[in-house]
Amino acid sequence: MRGRWLRRVRAVRWPAGMGIAAWRWVLRSRRTPRRRISTEALSEVGQVPRHEGDRVQDARQGVGPVYQRRYLVRITGSPLTAAGLMERLGADLNAASPVEVAVFDKISGAPGSLETGDEYLVHMPGPWNCPVRVVEKTATSFRFATLQGHLEAGEIEFRAADAGNGDILFTIESWARSGDRLAAVLYASVGIAKEMQLHMWTHFCGRVAELAGGRAAGKVMVETERADVPGQGGAPVTRAVTAAFARTFALAARLRGGRPLHPRGLVVDAVLDLHGTSRYWGVPLLDRAAELRGTARLSRAAGLPAPLPDVLGLALRWLQPETAEEAAGGPGGGAAAEDGAIAELLLATTGTSLLGRRLLYPMTRWSPAFYGSLLPYRAGDQRVLLGAAARTGPVPARPADLAHALERGPLLFDLVVATEFGGWERFGELRLTGPVRSDETAPMRFDPARHPIRDLPPSGLLQQVRGRTYRDVQAADRRTADARPARDRPPVKSVR
Repeated sequence: MRGRWLRRVRAVRWPAGMGIAAWRWVLRSRRTPRRRISTEALSEVGQVPRHEGDRVQDARQGVGPVYQRRYLVRITGSPLTAAGLMERLGADLNAASPVEVAVFDKISGAPGSLETGDEYLVHMPGPWNCPVRVVEKTATSFRFATLQGHLEAGEIEFRAADAGNGDILFTIESWARSGDRLAAVLYASVGIAKEMQLHMWTHFCGRVAELAGGRAAGKVMVETERADVPGQGGAPVTRAVTAAFARTFALAARLRGGRPLHPRGLVVDAVLDLHGTSRYWGVPLLDRAAELRGTARLSRAAGLPAPLPDVLGLALRWLQPETAEEAAGGPGGGAAAEDGAIAELLLATTGTSLLGRRLLYPMTRWSPAFYGSLLPYRAGDQRVLLGAAARTGPVPARPADLAHALERGPLLFDLVVATEFGGWERFGELRLTGPVRSDETAPMRFDPARHPIRDLPPSGLLQQVRGRTYRDVQAADRRTADARPARDRPPVKSVR
């Protein structure tokens, strides 16, 4: 009888509830402060007590990367202590839960309290009911372990601490991986589960402040860290798609006698003047103030004659500052450090809007123009796009015009970063200086997969495809160049 009643309630509540949740997400998600945790998720998972038991779905099981997440809110004006708040919360979890997307149904244990061994079934939209069990309880905290059938494999802890001046610091912290491949797709690739989870727990924290009889002092802070699990290869579909693209572009390279795209380039000196942004990313390129020197290559993707529009490329290579470990000659030092110090970034002319930043734009001038990464990078558990906005006066996309412009002064760009659905934020300036050199006789080779930006690895299927494709195309190009008679090789050219 109870099961039939629950199904009827859910049938009515979920459509309206999801509409409410979606509207709240639109209003709040972009304003929710998010930052990375300074520790590694994998090492943290190793320290989490492993709770044995029937049907427990441990964090060491599951699929995909490990995520460590924290949701924190400071509560002020509450008459309760931390222990009093946790007792009140344990008596009725639904008093804090956004019931339009999550209802805690106690299926084992006495009502009106929360004790070790109690079990709950968390009703979620669609077919995802999430069973959990209380595996630890203290006066100021309790912890759930996920059970078989849950979207995630891991543990989540709710805790409160007296923070002085009558304030309470309330924290929700989890260590988990996706429970199966479908959950991994919904969380990491599509992002539906990730945003639903963020909405649920940030809303939960706000309701806890109300439950305490106080108010939130500032916004709920969201902290995350992600770590890939060693030894996990890509899915068969991913490997098949990667191999197909790599072979196609390698064949195109052989047919064209070299590069399939960006066949000729103009090389100039580059300076990256970094100053960081208003938020912490956990990425040196985006957080630290530094002046980095390197090289830039400007090119036309299809190699069309200059009067015609073409997708323009801006490839950057620079030396990254060594880490403290490398400086001390630790595991990252030596020859590996020398190769790892190189970072490369490939940009092409795109738009700046949410849709435009995912589309290539043919252009007839180097500047003004916007060069975007098109494909995302991973900063913690967020995917970001990088860009460079050229702001110097009109410079047509011809070698001579570039040379003349650099004789007058540097070509200036604003270096910018954005989350996939967020606005662009400036983190530095790029300056290109002469002289202009042609690389027709010895083309520069770029491989961002081999030379990634520190703590900003490429993310997603297309980035995997690009890394494999670049390696295969460059191997085919080297074989073509080696087989070409010396008299057929182009002479050295200079640009004036």
